[in-house]
Amino acid sequence: MVFLYEPDHFDQVYRSEDLVAPSRPGFETLVYYRTTLRKSTYDGVYGLTTAQDMQWRDFRTKVNPALLKPKLVKLYTPVLEEIADDMVARLQSLNNDAYLQENLDLEITKWSLESIAVIALGTRLGCLEDNLTEDHPARVLIKCAQDVINLSFKLEFMPSLWKYYPTSNYKKIIKTFDLQWDTSVKFIEEARKIIKDRAHELPEEDKSIIEKLLAIDEKVATVMANEMLFAGIDTVAFTTVALLYNLAINPKVQDKVRQEIRSSEPNKRYLKACLKESLRLYPVIPANLRRTTKDHFVGGYHIPKGVDVIAPNEFLSRLDKYYPQALEFIPERWLVDKSDPLYYGNSHPMVTLPFGFGVRSCIGRRIAELEIEVFMKRLLNDVKVTWEGPPVQVISRVMNAFKKPYHFKFETAT
Repeated sequence: MVFLYEPDHFDQVYRSEDLVAPSRPGFETLVYYRTTLRKSTYDGVYGLTTAQDMQWRDFRTKVNPALLKPKLVKLYTPVLEEIADDMVARLQSLNNDAYLQENLDLEITKWSLESIAVIALGTRLGCLEDNLTEDHPARVLIKCAQDVINLSFKLEFMPSLWKYYPTSNYKKIIKTFDLQWDTSVKFIEEARKIIKDRAHELPEEDKSIIEKLLAIDEKVATVMANEMLFAGIDTVAFTTVALLYNLAINPKVQDKVRQEIRSSEPNKRYLKACLKESLRLYPVIPANLRRTTKDHFVGGYHIPKGVDVIAPNEFLSRLDKYYPQALEFIPERWLVDKSDPLYYGNSHPMVTLPFGFGVRSCIGRRIAELEIEVFMKRLLNDVKVTWEGPPVQVISRVMNAFKKPYHFKFETAT
């Protein structure tokens, strides 16, 4: 692999690779699991995380219309508000320092799973119920997603012999992939049964994502719903906790957001700017990657075919060279006029890419932003968030995560 620190350089490679179906390798263990071990289960439909080339292009073309329509916002906002209200009530009831210091990420992850499930399947899973047991399917899905990240780091990024013989971590990850698939398929089958048993046909714009996809291709519908219940959990939870942290340590910004939320301003531009600024400083994935499918000549160097070209976006996004006062949380940089030195557009457009780039950018972006914005509106309207402890530390493995404990305090907002 090669790290390119000049945005013009990786811009040149990424744009040149973006023409048809850019190559971005997934976890090799997951690729092996889907294409070899469980080949008959997946039957040539490998999803967005593992498919490459025209297989990926075909899958993405089928799912794009169901996931990227602007009407999604209108359709899902009421039910996401309901889930957000339940989560705010739960946080207020749990406002026990010791529990939330160690388990805030688990609670936020329960909310993100409940939210993505209602969008993907059109049904609630019950993640926010009290005393959720370890063997509850929702807890199983959360644990699977976390285990896959931890085991993938050991198998893909650290020295491992899993390609030569089945190591204990390899056996664990295969077991986890099976459990995640079996658990999500149960939920998907339940959703399918509800759709089938419904007495009347819903208008197209009111159908859940799985219902829209089932009408196109049953296998695609199952694999896409499975991926949403896997990739849409920890990513949204981390981003939400990061935004909470940035607002907690910047009380004036938080007050301004609360003022906007309580106003009649329909677009909530300042809240959206806060989310952008938080993603600049704390992206879920610290870098972007493309595997070259041809030779490139960049900055006087030859990068041959088959090399992973890394764009270190988090590192670059924290440099004053690209953003004035880069380490400070200043949402205004996303709102000011072009004449202002803070204006985000003065930076190279490839520096900050929290949702990836080009045709392979995150398909769930609109959904993730909607979930977080709805939750933040509900929470900050009623609750003041503070942080009483040392600065948060980030652990980078495959994804970024925060080091515990969490030092948040949730109080009634005036």
